[in-house]
Amino acid sequence: MSADDVGWVDASCNNAYSPIQTPHIDRIANEGIRFMNAHTPSSVCTPTRYGLLTGRSPWRW
Repeated sequence: MSADDVGWVDASCNNAYSPIQTPHIDRIANEGIRFMNAHTPSSVCTPTRYGLLTGRSPWRW
């Protein structure tokens, strides 16, 4: 499973019955930061994946 396939309910801090254990995300959530709403700049995952992997804006190649 890649990051662009994971929904907010897949993190174990948001769903006690999630089969995916996310200890690092759980730690961040317990410290008070939760990302519950995200948007993509494109209808396909390629630009979003590029932005997540590089930290750069996908439209400023």
